[in-house]
Amino acid sequence: MNKNLKQKFIIIIFGPTAVGKSSFAESIACKIPSQIINCDIGQFYTPLSIGTAKPDWKSSDIKQHLFDIIDEPKYFDVCQYRNMLFKQAEKIWQDNEIPILVGGSGFYLKSLFFPPVDQCLQTEEEIPKEIGDENLWEALHKIDPKRAAEIDKNDTYRIKRALNIWEKTGKKPSEFVPTFDFPSNFLFIFLNRDRKELYERINQRVLQMIDEGLVPEVEALLGTEWESFLHKKKIIGYNAILEYLQGNQTKENLQRAIESIQQRTRNYAKRQITFWKSFEKQLKEQLKEIKSEDKNKQVKSKIESIDLTFFDLDLYIKQLLIYLKPLF
Repeated sequence: MNKNLKQKFIIIIFGPTAVGKSSFAESIACKIPSQIINCDIGQFYTPLSIGTAKPDWKSSDIKQHLFDIIDEPKYFDVCQYRNMLFKQAEKIWQDNEIPILVGGSGFYLKSLFFPPVDQCLQTEEEIPKEIGDENLWEALHKIDPKRAAEIDKNDTYRIKRALNIWEKTGKKPSEFVPTFDFPSNFLFIFLNRDRKELYERINQRVLQMIDEGLVPEVEALLGTEWESFLHKKKIIGYNAILEYLQGNQTKENLQRAIESIQQRTRNYAKRQITFWKSFEKQLKEQLKEIKSEDKNKQVKSKIESIDLTFFDLDLYIKQLLIYLKPLF
């Protein structure tokens, strides 16, 4: 379908880990002129594949972007994340296709809609240098008690960021309130499953990761800069395997590591579902406010929640094609 895209539009697919986002996205992408953009930061990092459930994107017939784009263990902030994703979306629009954003943590995903202006102001060189790390929290507390109360005293990264905001703008960090800013209309699809089925999928995925070589993947990073990075990032799975490799490597300890990963992943899925409940409400309230402003748009923004346990994919794709038809 080589038609001009009449309106910029984005599809976002989100849901708890192991729900089936990647396969769902590919099922949609093969039916409409589209390209997939990975939104999961863990999958940005080249050496982290098995433990991040990175799909076999290189073998896909669908163009997929932002996998394996970081070869060194460095932090990726929300502003870099947001700018990079929308830059890629612009390129896809230029191809007259629809970007399909898949995955991502709730915190980073939210930044696409409500950019945290305070974080985007940070420049490392402007962090106050005359204040020792042990006094940073006290310095922030004098300036902005409200923001200081929200940050752990040992979290020097966020404390320095808050102090930098004060240095650059003269405004208290707590005064920065994110406002809605998204470059197009969108379809936001939240995927879920019956809780028992979801947890079983999580348990099986962890076992599959072990079978596919998660332990050797982590072992290859021992003694490199990635080792300390993984400890700090606390990406689920990697910490548990690091502890196993650095301890007594018995079958019993490996089993404990597996069970720990399964439990932590189930807990993470639960947090993702909880996040969605509040974020969905926030998005719907925002759409009500801007509804009168987009009367001339061919396809309106909307939000859908889909339970994949009781789902007819073929029927949904037919309905989706009707909904998106005015775009082309």
